[in-house]
Amino acid sequence: MKLPDMYRDWRVMAGLMLVCLGAGNWIIGLNKTRTAMQLIAQATHSAPGSDYRSFDELDSDGAVLKHFTEEEKRVSYATARMDFYHVTFLSGQVMVIVGLIVTMIGFINLIQRDTRRSLRRISRDPGYRIRGRP
Repeated sequence: MKLPDMYRDWRVMAGLMLVCLGAGNWIIGLNKTRTAMQLIAQATHSAPGSDYRSFDELDSDGAVLKHFTEEEKRVSYATARMDFYHVTFLSGQVMVIVGLIVTMIGFINLIQRDTRRSLRRISRDPGYRIRGRP
């Protein structure tokens, strides 16, 4: 098996590309998720949201349509970013695993093809001798 055989096989190349892309997503997702978690942890204690109460318990001051404070907006945006990068992190892990499986299948296919090629060459040449044998 030679190097050109490896880079001509689409399974090996697709698997390696998935591994590289997945590793990048994994690393970026992990770093950005940690950053967003730190932003959320550093946020001051905000009043609990009104989304856990039923409409009957809400005051008549229009709490349903009440706008977020700046702190609540910042926490909400940080949570949305953390969720996005968490998905990036998880998809990176999946891409790496799928890439490794596809690469492994590609290498198995290359080994089988190389073995078949060698066996055909041996069967065609009746004078072919294995080294060390008479």
